[in-house]
Amino acid sequence: MTYKELTKRIKEEQKTLAHKIRNGKSGLKPCNRRSDNMNDLNSLEGNQSTYRHNHIVYCMLFNRTPYEQIEQPRDNNLPSSYYLEKIQKEWESELDEALRDCA
Repeated sequence: MTYKELTKRIKEEQKTLAHKIRNGKSGLKPCNRRSDNMNDLNSLEGNQSTYRHNHIVYCMLFNRTPYEQIEQPRDNNLPSSYYLEKIQKEWESELDEALRDCA
């Protein structure tokens, strides 16, 4: 997988997550609850967390943006450093495999 393909795939995953988050949030009001948004409503918190962590790693890895410019959370709302490292290692290994295949 090339650098460009990986960024495209990540962006598509983020768009899908954003759609699920919007759909789940609309189901928070009882009058908007339907069978098509109940699944997204049940996984809303996990989707929000996944989106946040992926966004942070994407900005730091591909855009070289310092963390301080991405967000300034309160002390009780810091992202999971373990989860950030896990995502970064996963994406870097996919890029490394692509470089090895090209050589």
